[in-house]
Parts: sequence; C-alpha cells; structure tokens
Amino acid sequence: MKKLAFIVAALTIYAGPAIAQSQEDQAACTPDVMRLCQQDIPDRDRVIACLVRSKLQLSPACSGVFVRAHTAAVSRTKL
Repeated sequence: MKKLAFIVAALTIYAGPAIAQSQEDQAACTPDVMRLCQQDIPDRDRVIACLVRSKLQLSPACSGVFVRAHTAAVSRTKL
C-alpha cells in the first residue's frame, strides 16, 4: 500500500508542480489506479502513462486532479 501511495503522490507531482500534493488528490486517484492500472504497480512511469491513456475512464475526482494540473500549467506558460 505504501508503493501505491508513492505512485499516486508521484502522479500528482508529475501532473503539475503548481498543485500541491494532497491527501485529497491521492484519495481521488487511488481507486482509479487500482481499477485501471493495477498491473503497472509499482512502476511509477507506467502507472502515470496508464492513467493518461485511460483519461476518459477516470473518475470525476481523479479527472479533476488532471484538470487542475493542466490549468496550472497553462497559467504558468502565460506568464
């Protein structure tokens, strides 16, 4: 379970440095990791790639993590 928490934390960091890693983000994406990408655990890069590939199947909560990350990244590039 610690590996899963690390992977979800890495996902949050990868998704956007401007978004602080939070327990809410981890809680939002953990079920999706288990449902969609369990075969890729513990390889962090493969889990992230799986979630990106599966973006249409993500729960609204986990999808929100990606949307916030994307919005933050776009805001940073406009500065």
